[in-house]
Amino acid sequence: MGTVIRFKNVGFRYGDNPWELRDISFRVRERELLGILGANGSGKTTLLKLGSGLLRHKAGEILLKGRPLSSYSRMELSREIAMVPQETHFHFAFTVMEVVLMGRFPYLGKFQFEGKRDMEIAREALRATGSLDLANRSIHELSGGERQRVVIARALAQEPSLMLLDEPTAFLDLKFKKEIFELIASLVHSRGISVLVVSHDIDLTAKYCSRIGMLKDGEMVFIGDPKEVITSEGVEYVYECPVVVDENPVTGAPRVSVV
Repeated sequence: MGTVIRFKNVGFRYGDNPWELRDISFRVRERELLGILGANGSGKTTLLKLGSGLLRHKAGEILLKGRPLSSYSRMELSREIAMVPQETHFHFAFTVMEVVLMGRFPYLGKFQFEGKRDMEIAREALRATGSLDLANRSIHELSGGERQRVVIARALAQEPSLMLLDEPTAFLDLKFKKEIFELIASLVHSRGISVLVVSHDIDLTAKYCSRIGMLKDGEMVFIGDPKEVITSEGVEYVYECPVVVDENPVTGAPRVSVV
């Protein structure tokens, strides 16, 4: 299986401050859902910003499809990588369709309006995320779960090879948390997209991700199969909190309980 993005001994810091990320090495394969876990301040969001090109690494190398990330133009990157931030604010009452069409910007020239194909791609993105019935609604009228589906649809409309998601289930209740992870997993399988997702939800990450990386103090201390990574010793080391890890009796995935 090929590699979409690879981090090779990557380091990052702001100015002369201490290194925020150090010697980060891992890859995201084609059609893979890879989860990143870690305590607050461990460098998870910074890692995504480096992978999207929003920040420039200060050490090591990041390769996108075998080519240095820094060699891509901003427009080229927007056609390859879509990022879904933790929070998305809309200052105007755009319709859902207008929001999703924003994902077509990498394919439009200056002052060019969306055409028939752009509309078709936007509708398909809404259909894929179960949001087509919301197309004419205002983004301000939606629930948190509905809005997150629309933001993911906007990312899909970019037709990316790689999707980066920063805490996509933050502020959502249990039902929507599960639905969003199911949606992400289904897109990997149905669309062939690779996904790198940062999350605080250990149980859902363990259930849906094929591999998991765990960050601590800016270093990737574990990466591998969920059952290899999600252990009592590993979770306690990363989160500095006593836990019990057992097996979910229904899914067979690791399950974490704080003690």
